[in-house]
Amino acid sequence: MLKRPADHDFGFLHAVDDQLSLYGWLTNTGIKFIIAIDMEGRPAISEKEARNSTLLGIRDADLRPAFVAVHEAYIGLLQNPFYNPDVLGVGAAESKGRAGIKSPRFVREIERIGRTWYPGIQVI
Repeated sequence: MLKRPADHDFGFLHAVDDQLSLYGWLTNTGIKFIIAIDMEGRPAISEKEARNSTLLGIRDADLRPAFVAVHEAYIGLLQNPFYNPDVLGVGAAESKGRAGIKSPRFVREIERIGRTWYPGIQVI
């Protein structure tokens, strides 16, 4: 009998305060992503979004599309032949003491995911 592979979703990790909650995701290659959710939300753009924007009681499954989209954006970053994760990637120390991914395309995609996501969305 084949066992089903383990789910890589950490789910809810920590409530920083009454407003900010952290959720985590582990990829099959060991990369960890964290999404911070502002529990007060943002103004709804449409009536459909207004119905789905109640952020009380976010289920782990509500964040799955966002984590999948972030993972796909990261894979796209790694496919760039000019990106070197050992030099430019996560954890690289810079003169200002900051670390992170500096790819404008990746940053734009993450910002798009953040603007697009809402509880109940199936695909981002």
